[in-house]
Amino acid sequence: DYGKWTMVKAGNMKLTFDKASGIIVNTSGGGCPDIPYLHIEMLGKPLSEAPRPKDLGYTLCAVMLDRALGECLSLWNGGINR
Repeated sequence: DYGKWTMVKAGNMKLTFDKASGIIVNTSGGGCPDIPYLHIEMLGKPLSEAPRPKDLGYTLCAVMLDRALGECLSLWNGGINR
């Protein structure tokens, strides 16, 4: 919890979203070749409308970012995993 943002870490990947709007404000970590593309595709989108990283990427970083997105969605939905 970082004030108006929440950061979720999964493996070496982190995803940060705005608590008020659910907009993705940052992704970080990795070092895999598909991460810059995933960052561009996800940044500025609502959690519920963001593409699933596991569908766009092909590395362990993409899988970990997808897990972080899943946890963010659960937190955003009040702890209910959908």
